[in-house]
Amino acid sequence: MNRAAIKAWLMGLPNEARIVVAGCSIASGLVVLFLIAQVWVFTAEGWRDIKSSEPRIARLKGYQANQPALKQAASDAERVLSRLAFDSDGGQSQTGARLQQLLRGFAEVAGLTVRGSQLMPSAEQAESTEGFLVLTVELRMQGLPAALDSFLGDVYAHTPTLKVTELNMVKVRNRRTSRRRNQPEPAEEQDLDVNIQIAALMVSE
Repeated sequence: MNRAAIKAWLMGLPNEARIVVAGCSIASGLVVLFLIAQVWVFTAEGWRDIKSSEPRIARLKGYQANQPALKQAASDAERVLSRLAFDSDGGQSQTGARLQQLLRGFAEVAGLTVRGSQLMPSAEQAESTEGFLVLTVELRMQGLPAALDSFLGDVYAHTPTLKVTELNMVKVRNRRTSRRRNQPEPAEEQDLDVNIQIAALMVSE
């Protein structure tokens, strides 16, 4: 039906009918305009969300592309950390007990007699790096200077790193008799009474 026919049809209708048809036409037009506006709003919001997501998507793609390098970096960091600090498995008390056992083992292998050991509160704890705890073990030992040298060699060669924070030693009278009563024994034959403190880092829980 062309426009002329529609116009002729409308003009042939009563006034009341023409008003109803006109009202329906206007309402239909408003509905169509409303739907078009909604579609435009949703489309604009969708494009805005896409634009705002592009940087995040790019970062995720970058992480995905660099995943092997990130894994390697994490592995390298873990290896370096294992050389510097004990892990936190078992907590501070169990790690401290393991450290005491380790140091007593070094002393016994070196030929020193361990008279006592204890885990001490560390004066360095307040200055320790965030994420780490400082464990300090005090050992009281006795033995020859060569044995102490061997013990210290094992301490400094250990991984994770161990640090001697305090070392006090005095010569003690050797009970072994010398061939000449008034002749002092050689220095290497004289035992040392040793008090030593050794610190280590532990990853905090």
